[in-house]
Amino acid sequence: MCLKKRTVYIAAIIALTMLTGFANIPSAAATVAEDIQLVYDYDSQILTVNISHYVANTKTHYIEDIEIHKNGISILNRSYANQSYNWGMYDMFNVPAAVDDNLTITGICNKGYSLTRWLIVTSAIATNTPPSSTTSTTEPTNGVDVPGTSLGTGPAIAAGAVVIIFFVLFFAWLKPEYVPDVFKQLGARIRNGVTWLGEKLRDMLSWLKAGLSSLVQQGAAKFASK
Repeated sequence: MCLKKRTVYIAAIIALTMLTGFANIPSAAATVAEDIQLVYDYDSQILTVNISHYVANTKTHYIEDIEIHKNGISILNRSYANQSYNWGMYDMFNVPAAVDDNLTITGICNKGYSLTRWLIVTSAIATNTPPSSTTSTTEPTNGVDVPGTSLGTGPAIAAGAVVIIFFVLFFAWLKPEYVPDVFKQLGARIRNGVTWLGEKLRDMLSWLKAGLSSLVQQGAAKFASK
């Protein structure tokens, strides 16, 4: 097999390896639910669920299911096609309950992650966490979608740019006759600059080597004269 054919095969393997590695980059948007704030109004029998779950795109990554258990028994399961806000999910449920009932709520996102919190019903307004100013709202907004750009797009663009640059450079090396003169001149200048820099570094290393050798010899001479 000739050198250029062998190089083509090696380049193809390198490119496929790069693409596979970039494809396995985890999306930065794949966050898990951080917390669930629960508020139960005993008089109205309304349970408010506020899930902190930041995502970049509420259509591709969202809280898909909210499951409610009372005293260990499943009583409600609501599914969603998107998330209320980028910062999380907000919804209200009519949940009949008595004093001292244990309400357990689980939020499940469409990526498979889940988070569970619970509270004990009282004869007033029961809550499992103190109010949070970052996730509070005045009304539920089921079905309202906030469009966004997936944070995983950045690595994908960078991966594509790297692969394109790699193939352009490889093609320029394989078929130099098709490379415009201006790029040939630029490449020549870069090579000359690299060569000049390499020579300067070699000169510097030689100077350092000579200086260190001189210092060692002087130290040995002083040690021998004592």
